[in-house]
Amino acid sequence: MTEIALHGLGEMGADIARCLVGRGVVVHAHDPVAEVDPGSPNFHRWETAGEAARRASVQLIAVKRPEDVETLLFGDEGPGASAPPRSLVVVHTTLPPHTVRELRRRVGEEHGHTLIDAALSRRDGQVREGSLSLFLGGEEDEVRAARPVLERYSDNVVHAGPPGAGMTVKLCNNWLLYSNRHAALQALRSGRELGVDPEVLRGALASSTGSSWALTHYSGLDEAILDGRGAPKVVRDRTRSELDMAREMTAAGGGVPTSLRETFALLEAM
Repeated sequence: MTEIALHGLGEMGADIARCLVGRGVVVHAHDPVAEVDPGSPNFHRWETAGEAARRASVQLIAVKRPEDVETLLFGDEGPGASAPPRSLVVVHTTLPPHTVRELRRRVGEEHGHTLIDAALSRRDGQVREGSLSLFLGGEEDEVRAARPVLERYSDNVVHAGPPGAGMTVKLCNNWLLYSNRHAALQALRSGRELGVDPEVLRGALASSTGSSWALTHYSGLDEAILDGRGAPKVVRDRTRSELDMAREMTAAGGGVPTSLRETFALLEAM
């Protein structure tokens, strides 16, 4: 029976856990804050990251905050020190590509584990049902070995390229997502000012060539922003963090594109 250690039970981590235990995988989870119980005998929650890590040779890192990944991996009771020898460490938390490569180097040199990046992106279905994209960064043989495990909870596993490539794809995806979101909000606001009900306009656009994932999936948040209430702080903080990473990534490649620079205006709208 497959056993996996899962570090982080936020929104995505919790649904990954639900998917895995529902498909017969034993999950050893740790999260110091989130209260999650999938109600399955396959789910085991541990008080420390080390207790969870010691029980599986596959470590999924799905903590919310990018700054927590290094602390988790290299703490005295973290998966780096506690996981079985030559474990596979899969980083789901969104990070800049160069950060992933540095973590991979350190995990290999200090603990002998293999680290690959597997950036997450939602699809049209439910994550808890396995509707999930994973963008992988790693060597061919590493990805080949990891794929059977990853396909237990993802129906779209894409090998993007060498280490860090998975996060490159994710940040490009987020760049487009937030750019589309900014444009959608501008269009909805302009339509309302010109006398068209936002719900009518959204429905018309969603069934036409101007549609996008952002337009069709953010209706509740759109309404709050258009009414002047703004988006929740956690949403604003995540958006800022991911846009900052995309800017850092593109700047390292030679320059920040105009469309990405303009997308930062979304933060003001939110």
